[in-house]
Amino acid sequence: MRAVAILVLVLAAGLFAFRPRPPWVRPPSVLLITVDTLRADRLGAYGAALGATPQLDALARRGTLFKTALSSVPLTLPSHATILSGLQPYHHGVHDNGIDVFPADRETLATRLQAQGLATGAFVGAYVLDRRFGLARGFDRYDDAIERRSVGVSELESERRCEVVVASATKWIGQQAGRFFAWVHLYDPHAPYDPPEPWKTRFAGRPYEGEIAATDACVGQLLESVATRDVVVAVVADHGEGLGEHDERSHGFFLYESTLRVPLILAGPAVPPGRTAEWARTVDLAPTLLRLAGADVPSGLDGVDLFGASPARPAYAETLYPASFGWAPLRSLRDGSLKFIAAPRPELYDLAKDAGETRNLHGHSSEAALALEQELGALAASTPREGQAVDPEVEARLRALGYVVAPPVAASSAGARDPKDMVGLWNRFEEANWAAGRGEAEEPIRALRQLVREDPSNETFRRSLTALLRKAGKAADAAELLDLPDSRDALTWHERAVALAGRGDMAGALAAEERAIALNPRLPEPHNHRGALLASGGRLNEALAAFDRALAIDPNNARAWANKGNALRAMRRFAEAGEAFRRAAALAPRDPDPLNGLGVLAVEAEDAEAAVSFFRQALALEPSHAEVSLNLAVAEVQRGRPDLARAELDALIPTLRDPALVSRARGLRQSLH
Repeated sequence: MRAVAILVLVLAAGLFAFRPRPPWVRPPSVLLITVDTLRADRLGAYGAALGATPQLDALARRGTLFKTALSSVPLTLPSHATILSGLQPYHHGVHDNGIDVFPADRETLATRLQAQGLATGAFVGAYVLDRRFGLARGFDRYDDAIERRSVGVSELESERRCEVVVASATKWIGQQAGRFFAWVHLYDPHAPYDPPEPWKTRFAGRPYEGEIAATDACVGQLLESVATRDVVVAVVADHGEGLGEHDERSHGFFLYESTLRVPLILAGPAVPPGRTAEWARTVDLAPTLLRLAGADVPSGLDGVDLFGASPARPAYAETLYPASFGWAPLRSLRDGSLKFIAAPRPELYDLAKDAGETRNLHGHSSEAALALEQELGALAASTPREGQAVDPEVEARLRALGYVVAPPVAASSAGARDPKDMVGLWNRFEEANWAAGRGEAEEPIRALRQLVREDPSNETFRRSLTALLRKAGKAADAAELLDLPDSRDALTWHERAVALAGRGDMAGALAAEERAIALNPRLPEPHNHRGALLASGGRLNEALAAFDRALAIDPNNARAWANKGNALRAMRRFAEAGEAFRRAAALAPRDPDPLNGLGVLAVEAEDAEAAVSFFRQALALEPSHAEVSLNLAVAEVQRGRPDLARAELDALIPTLRDPALVSRARGLRQSLH
């Protein structure tokens, strides 16, 4: 049957036959560098003439460069799950950022190499790879020290510059006397692009390339740290970037080569130098690195050893990201030069003749499309998706990175709108998010209001607009926007609860939060907010139980620790309250609230000197924090400095808007006459 023949097109077995090291030679260490959002065609080694990547180009000259390497998912978390496990998404179950968690019963490079006795360390550049999403297992050290405060500037700082990540990684590598596996993730080329100097000036008008150049310099520092060691180095991107091709400005929305084709370079012991036209997939990296590190490659992986005898296999890819907006998910399968994309309007391309994927052959080569479509349909049908928790903190932080997050979606695209028809709305949504990230206020709200008018059933648009309205002090508008009594989305109910609390409807907020918990009890923030609502009503025991539930789900939730400290202080359990505040301060060192709590405890313990110190530390972090300023005045009175208290109050009172704080501040000021 011709269709079957097309399906099983045989690819070359590999450029090189793998030659194992002699048994008396010690296997090398492994350094895996993943660069986020890096297109292959921006590297000099892949033909770019920009001069942005001298370090990566030099690495390619002494190692193997795969001219065509393909990602399985154009999204950070699921792509890294594939890179580290050697499994495709339909076998590891991680399909989207912020929703899925890598399962505890799947092995990774870290777990396998740790079992071989290697020290293991990971150093990640963005919150999207936070340990809560499951990739930390197997690492002796998992450095994801990106502050998890969900208000203020740190919400927008959900990533770290590459020099910070590399400094931590090189320090750890330098401490390893024996073999190690280090994974270093560099996030810088991800939108929005804002390269540091001197690359901002050097690549003026090309900020994406400026980010790549800055990242390349960081890669150079990493390579220098292992220059005298026996190390296999692998550099790969998790996905590419649309840059306007097919109207896709960033990534995650489509499955075209602009976001699926990535650079892949390997260098080090037993890696033959050269360039190969044989294609590779990111799923092949784990078994390849295991073999190069002297470990056995287990059966059951979807990837193959790129230097072994196994033939290359068809390249699968998926994105469920459009379904976060209520639109159709996409899947693709490439075999040889033929590539089929399953969409409401299916697509078939012959990449040998049409590298830009501009001529859809689906209506003209139905037999070829049918063979790929049948195999792709079988893969999709074999992977039912279980529901996962969508945390409001996750949504806020991923929104700051340019992503949205929604509950798990159905595997089928039946009846859903084709992303090709919705890309205009998505681009406008991204622009609004980026504008909000830059600190703009009115324009993002106006843009999102228009998107809601054009697509009123889109809960993602509504939630995003709600978040901006709440920040702008328009809680009433925010609450009405999410008045969706038939919604089955726990996150929507939580956002409504926060909006209702903002306009003073505590009973309505509590009812909405309880609905959120009923829909998905695994979310920490509804429990945390419910605890705050209960505490405000004097129901301290119930509040404490709610905070404990939130922390059982997410032990690193700084806000829940601070709230627990406040409840314990109100219950006069001072020692436990201090411990909770210290935990919060350690997790969110730029948050003034835990320091304020410790200061209040010091006031109650009549340790005015310590109280003043805590309050001044808090004000150094947030000088306009009115409650801390008022508490500082109280502490100054307690330590016998009414003159300082009067000065603090005289500066504070004209700025106050909260009637309760105004009353307290004026009362204290009058007592000091």
